[in-house]
Amino acid sequence: MRNRVIVSILIGIVLAGTYLLGYFVSKLFMDALITIVIFFSVNEMRKALKDKMPKEFNPLLLTYSLTVGLPYLKLGFMGVVYYTLLIFGLGATLAVFKNIHLDGLMHFAFILIYPGLTLSSLFFINNSPLASLGLAIVFLVSTMSDVFALVFGMLFGKHKLAPLISPKKTIEGAVGGLFGGVVGGFAVFLVFEIFGILGPGFFAWGLRKSYTYLSYALMAVCGSCLTQIGDLVASLIKRSLGIKDFSRMLGNHGGMLDRVDGIMLNSCFVSLIFTFIVL
Repeated sequence: MRNRVIVSILIGIVLAGTYLLGYFVSKLFMDALITIVIFFSVNEMRKALKDKMPKEFNPLLLTYSLTVGLPYLKLGFMGVVYYTLLIFGLGATLAVFKNIHLDGLMHFAFILIYPGLTLSSLFFINNSPLASLGLAIVFLVSTMSDVFALVFGMLFGKHKLAPLISPKKTIEGAVGGLFGGVVGGFAVFLVFEIFGILGPGFFAWGLRKSYTYLSYALMAVCGSCLTQIGDLVASLIKRSLGIKDFSRMLGNHGGMLDRVDGIMLNSCFVSLIFTFIVL
């Protein structure tokens, strides 16, 4: 438990430090951290699939995970999408000439999307005009959802949420997680819209108050739900592969994927909201 707390603190320090460097110095610091996260996540998923992932795809996955952020610098998020399709095309060509079975190609495509393309939505948020707000929403809503779900589950959990996928998760914990997401969203609302700390919010951007309230409500409630669904998706994958954690990179916390599984779908949703507001 002590090691778990220490690792949690270190993760928080790295994330907070990179967030502040991105705000006060350059967004490239957060872009670099996102790239690191994608690299380790892709590598963990590749290793978790073991024999199901043909080794011929390893160079392509390595290249993709390290360079997926570069197309964004010139073409925006569509550049990332096109780059992902290009890498898949190269993989499909390789499958033809190396006589790789269709299952291998499908697992390759799966990794490009999950976690590759999914986590790449963070590039869009980080390089938007309201980057600080978007990142705060993603990380705080997801974190508070996880924390409240854990606490509520330990204190009140009686009814299983998805026993065949994750036996320890309960309906009471999920309700607590939803409440935690709302608390996280409200905290971000206070910081950015009421006190105006750490950059402009939707009010300063010129969005009508009614739309601002609706946006925060959607990002808090839906973000919390998607965080918990993302966690269940990761549990489903691990159970299907017969593993407890994707790796032991972070000790008792598991691997990088075990830490970011909740934010992946949440970041995609926040990106969708931002697409309609800041573009």
